[in-house]
Parts: sequence; structure tokens; C-alpha cells
Amino acid sequence: MYLADGGGGGSSTPTEFGQRKLKVDPSAIPEARKAFEHAIDEFDSKIKEAVRDLPTQPWAQDPISSETSKAFNEQTSDKALAALNFYRAQLAGVVDQLKMIEEQYRQVEGDNTAMWGKHLRDRD
Repeated sequence: MYLADGGGGGSSTPTEFGQRKLKVDPSAIPEARKAFEHAIDEFDSKIKEAVRDLPTQPWAQDPISSETSKAFNEQTSDKALAALNFYRAQLAGVVDQLKMIEEQYRQVEGDNTAMWGKHLRDRD
């Protein structure tokens, strides 16, 4: 099974972030989903703290740091926030797609773990 970034996202994918494919063996779907869910939780806990520091404030309370802070915010923080939001959306899209595929496998295979692991045994 292959997943495109963003759970098969549409044309709103910024080209500067590129596209990647993820191949997941059907028997590994539940653990892969849990790993991506954990990544979202970690992302949320760390990024929410960091975003509070944006936009930057003039650090010396003088005209020079005020202009520097303004320029930094105009050139960097909007792009950084957009990239972070896009990355989180990609993680969420992969989780959604893994859930959908896992549900499809469960409808066809049931919870039969012997069938889920069949693909691994066939390679040996």
C-alpha cells in the first residue's frame, strides 16, 4: 500500500514542500497509524509553545531591534507558520488515510491477524 503526503491531498499542495510516498505493509497499518498519531501529539505539544513566541518582539526596545523584528516577522514568521500548518495537515491526512485503509482491510479480512500477517510469510 502506498500513501501520498497529505492523505492523497489535492492541488493545494505547495510545490516547495514536495511529494513523498509511503509504503506500508497491510500488517503494519495499525502500528504505522499509531506512530503518525503520536507524531501529531508531539508536534502539537511542541509547536503550540513555540508559536506563542511569534511574531518576534523587539528585544532591545530600540529603533534598530524594532525594525529588525518587523523585517523578520514580515519575511519569516508567516512562511514558517504556513509550513508548520501544512506539515501538520499532512500528518493528519496520512492518519485519516491509514484509518480508512485499515477499515477497508478489516471489512475484507476481519480481525484475522493470520491474514494480516500473510504478506510477511509469503516473502520468506
